Amino acid sequence: MIIPVDIKHLISRIPKREKLTLPELIVVGLGNPGIKYINTRHNAGFWAIKTISDLHKLEFNSNKRTYKAWEGDLFGHGIVISKPKTYMNDSGLAVMALLKKYKISSSQLMVIYDDMDISPGRLKLKNSGGPGGHNGMKSIIDHIGTNDFPRLRIGIGRPNDSSDNTSYVLSQPHSDELTQIAKALEKTDEILSGIMSDGIDTTMEWANRS
Repeated sequence: MIIPVDIKHLISRIPKREKLTLPELIVVGLGNPGIKYINTRHNAGFWAIKTISDLHKLEFNSNKRTYKAWEGDLFGHGIVISKPKTYMNDSGLAVMALLKKYKISSSQLMVIYDDMDISPGRLKLKNSGGPGGHNGMKSIIDHIGTNDFPRLRIGIGRPNDSSDNTSYVLSQPHSDELTQIAKALEKTDEILSGIMSDGIDTTMEWANRS
C-alpha cells in the first residue's frame, strides 16, 4: 500500500518538462484545405510542404485552430514547417497565430506560394515585397502589418486561353506543367537548407539562377 508520503516522494522525482526552444525559422506553405482543391495550382505552397515533409518523414505534431505544424530540429536548426487550416483568403490568421505562439519576428518567417508571373518549373526567392495580386499574401500582410519577410514563389504560369485568373489557379495543371512544377518542388528542400546554413542572401544568389 502506498501512503501519501510515498506519493509525494515519487512526484518530486518526476523531471520537469523542458521549455520548447524558439525556432529560427517558420515556414508556411499556402493553399486551400479540402479534397476539392488538393491538386489545384493554388495549392503549390501545400505541395512544397508535403515535398519537404515526405523527404524528411515529418508528421505534424502541432494541431491548432488555424494551422497544422511540425516543430523540431531540421538541418541542425530549430524550425517550424506549417500550413494553414484556413482558406487562402484568410491565410493571415494562421500566420499571425504562428508568430504569436513562437514569439518571433516576421523576418524569421518564410512563406511559400504559387505565382502566375513565373513560368512553371521556376522558383523565385525574395527577402520582401508586396502581395502581387495574391490574396493569401495580401491577407498575411494585412494581418501582421508588414511585407518585410522572406518568400519563395513557385511558378505556375498564366493561362493561354480565355480562362480567368481565378478559374486558372483553381484548376489542375496540365501534365507537362505538373512535371515542371514537380522538378521545381524538389529544389525547395535544398533552398531551405541553404537558408538555414548560409542565410537568405547567399541562397538567393544561386536559387534564383537555377
